[in-house]
Amino acid sequence: MIDTDSEEFAEAQNELGRSGMIGPRLETPIRPSASFGPDVADWAKLFLGVDLMPWQVRALTGQLAHDENLDLIHKQSLVSVARQSGKTVCVQALIGWFLTVEATRRGKPQTVISVAHNLSLATATFQALAPILKDKFNAKVKWSFQRTELTMPDGSKWLVMAATPAAGHGYSPSLVIADEIWDISNDVIFNGLIPAQRAQKSPLFSAWSTAGSEDSKAMLKLREQGLRAIDTNTPGKLYFAEWSPPPGGENDPATWHMANPALGHTIKFQDLIADSQTPDRGAFYRAFLNLWISSSQSWISPGLFDKLRIPAIPDGGILACDSSIDEQQYCGTRAVLMPDGKVGVTIAFVVDTLAEMWQEIEKVYPTLETLALTPALHDMAPMEYRKKVTVGYKELLTHTAVIRSMMNEGRLVHTGEQMLAEHMNRAVGVRTQQGFVLSSQKSPGPITLARCTIWAAALASRPKWKNKPAMATGG
Repeated sequence: MIDTDSEEFAEAQNELGRSGMIGPRLETPIRPSASFGPDVADWAKLFLGVDLMPWQVRALTGQLAHDENLDLIHKQSLVSVARQSGKTVCVQALIGWFLTVEATRRGKPQTVISVAHNLSLATATFQALAPILKDKFNAKVKWSFQRTELTMPDGSKWLVMAATPAAGHGYSPSLVIADEIWDISNDVIFNGLIPAQRAQKSPLFSAWSTAGSEDSKAMLKLREQGLRAIDTNTPGKLYFAEWSPPPGGENDPATWHMANPALGHTIKFQDLIADSQTPDRGAFYRAFLNLWISSSQSWISPGLFDKLRIPAIPDGGILACDSSIDEQQYCGTRAVLMPDGKVGVTIAFVVDTLAEMWQEIEKVYPTLETLALTPALHDMAPMEYRKKVTVGYKELLTHTAVIRSMMNEGRLVHTGEQMLAEHMNRAVGVRTQQGFVLSSQKSPGPITLARCTIWAAALASRPKWKNKPAMATGG
């Protein structure tokens, strides 16, 4: 057995980081293309006097991929990594390069807006970078609490704003930086900043953060979008990269390097060991392992679900459907009783609208045994869907503990989609007077697919009664 407390192991982890071999555990697919990322790294070395770490270059290269017309492929980006890894330096280099090199290439003044979860953090970034832009590029700087901004000689502007619902209104920024997005509201991001970029030809919304909590609605929405792209292997407008250990890795120091790509550069493995001694284990998980808090309260044992993967399941079975709490996402999970007696589960679909959900159901309905719908969806189902049942909280309450037991016994397996694993691993169970049930309120993010899995697996595992032909006798 490896001694993870030994100096030799610690140095091996540090060397792994220095070698640049710590890549993101989760990353959206990227179609072959060129990128401005290396240019940003060159700018950082020349004007900030720093050599960006391999992980920083990779994160910048991913989000700054461009097509043959030099337009950015990704309109949005989310990079998630543990604290003290060097996110701030990435932000400084990206802003500096954009205001100088990229603004010149685009041939007209550009606007950059930066926000953070608190104004002091956004201002600190400004205070570090603005003097360099002033001294080396003749930028004009305004320093005040109410209005912190910088103007380049070509008219390009950098505005530091508080993360309030008014952020972005009245402006048309090409680049928006959101630092520590885990604590920035959904309204700020999706009603303020991102809509402000709609008139721009090649905009970038660049978010950087450690993991958050169930209140991190904006970050969770972007992360879910990234997971869907990973599961479907479909490049899209979002670049998402996350450095984090696998499920169950929070208690295995051999995996901690996966959340800390700055090992051997700005931090040492011995530092992680020291930080792990804190009595607030949840704070250590979130800050230094980049894990969403409450994961330690998951309804299943860490790493269990990941061990239950199989390549595929047969067609047919039970399809259970539900909508997210905000009704901005509709999910379907299909479960089938396998020939070996196990129940196999897979994601049937994840879509954004009710109309798309009915289209996805239509594709598989002829092969289904039963369609399970929540009460609201059941009432809206087309009349021709006769093989349907209603499922809800009562069924969750009845079956949550049973499905957990099936997983513990290896009698429930799945096809390994990342988004399904995330929903299952983050779900938190609570005990009530009626029994054990999953709680959306206590879980750190959406668990729609976990609920669907319980309904579908419970229905699929029910004994199938075969009617014997009746025998009639005449007297």
